[in-house]
Amino acid sequence: MSHIHLPDGVLSPVFWVPGFIICFALLWFFTKRIKGEEAKKKIPLTGVAAGLMLIFMSVPLGFLPVHLGLAVLCGILVGPALGFTAAFAVNTILALLGHGGFTVIGINTLLMGGEAVLGCYIFRALSRRTGKTSSAVISNIIALLITTALMVLIVSSAVGAAHALPIHDHGHEIEAAHGAEDFSFLTFTGWSAAAIIIAAGILIESFATGLIVRFLSKIRPDLIH
Repeated sequence: MSHIHLPDGVLSPVFWVPGFIICFALLWFFTKRIKGEEAKKKIPLTGVAAGLMLIFMSVPLGFLPVHLGLAVLCGILVGPALGFTAAFAVNTILALLGHGGFTVIGINTLLMGGEAVLGCYIFRALSRRTGKTSSAVISNIIALLITTALMVLIVSSAVGAAHALPIHDHGHEIEAAHGAEDFSFLTFTGWSAAAIIIAAGILIESFATGLIVRFLSKIRPDLIH
């Protein structure tokens, strides 16, 4: 997952105000699509999926500064509309816990909600031609690559020439702008180290998502359409 951990006052209103406008517009659009008995039955499952997202986002994976987000899994289980709504709820709670300011809720919802929406649609398209496990892995990789690229673009555009502003991706703080050259992981430094951590995070989360989908397909195939 891609999640920006910037405190309030860092991002200019030029960035976070449109983020909120687009976020609320999409929330309105998606909530209009939540109707019918099948959608109502998935609301409790949405709460469970959102809870899992919060738990996994709070647990780093040992020596690798990575945490799982499971936004794509949420989208696969409950669909794009409920998945995007869950992403908004999760990011609001994370802001209350100090994982980023309130001004980045809109942008973070667009990133995580985008993972849920993209992952869901890609999974549905691939699962018609191949197995659900491989479809989940591939859809997770594609969705995370896109949202991570968007996150880097947003942050680099927002901070401009600012020196060493912290951003957060996959559980690790990466120094932006001029501070990137000081970042290190194992024998790698700078953006090479950052790229390795991001790639590792994407692969770990993708395989975890595939394993969970595989397990649910066996015991509760009705949850995986």
